[in-house]
Amino acid sequence: MMHLFLGQRMNQLILHPRDIFAAPDPHSLHEALQTLGLLGEAFNFARKPHFRPGDHFLELVTFLGCSPVISLGEPSLTGEDFCHIALLPEQASPGLLHGDNIKIPRCPHCRQPQEEWQQRYTAWEADKQGFEYPCPHCQQPLYLPQLKWRQSAGFLRSGIAIWGIYEGEAVPSEQLLGSLEQQGLGVWDYFYLQRK
Repeated sequence: MMHLFLGQRMNQLILHPRDIFAAPDPHSLHEALQTLGLLGEAFNFARKPHFRPGDHFLELVTFLGCSPVISLGEPSLTGEDFCHIALLPEQASPGLLHGDNIKIPRCPHCRQPQEEWQQRYTAWEADKQGFEYPCPHCQQPLYLPQLKWRQSAGFLRSGIAIWGIYEGEAVPSEQLLGSLEQQGLGVWDYFYLQRK
């Protein structure tokens, strides 16, 4: 499993290519996000490059509910309440990224919970392209990354982390997802990551 920013409290909206083996060129991705206006001024956070929200951030990320509260100010010592953006470091191969909010995934065919997903993950790690198993409920062949993780986890090699976003508080706009696809970066998806 991928372990990024371990030991830090965080709430993040994670955007990633739907193709779990895709890893967009970091320079091209950075340029595309700056052109879109998602990324603003760069700064160092936890000894890594991060970005303040850009001029079009509030158009590219749709906040849900009547009166969302988001801090666009200065980072706190832990950073969990400060909205900023980081490009996730590219991994050599895809892995499962999740936090404390992970939900038991469900079969995409019969929607039954896959209680043994952790044991299946170990086998998937050994054969990331070929490992399938029959759903214990409907017997349909399942590929672990295709399970319904209910926006609480994702398989990826790289992506974008928007810090300071609580689960269900905001979603990437169609404009943002569409623009990433139009830049030749493939179809993108998202989920929420929370660590206490």
